[in-house]
Amino acid sequence: MYEVLLTKKAEKEINKLARVDSSKLIAKLLNLVYPFPSNFDIDKIWGVDHFYRLRVGRVRAIFEVDFSRKEIWVRKVGYRGSVYKF
Repeated sequence: MYEVLLTKKAEKEINKLARVDSSKLIAKLLNLVYPFPSNFDIDKIWGVDHFYRLRVGRVRAIFEVDFSRKEIWVRKVGYRGSVYKF
């Protein structure tokens, strides 16, 4: 079983979201497992190993899967237009 963990930056970004959006995102993150369920909108980020994108409406969560420790680290959260800018 994989454990879902948030970085401090991701926690702050979730708190900045609208309440409706953050509650939907948190519900999806709590049910996130590996291998990923087919009903979740998850895509691999092209060109970066072990990084994925979860889409929940207008909100995107960028996360990394650590297969050796069985952990899923949520690295960045934001609305569609700004989340991909590193």
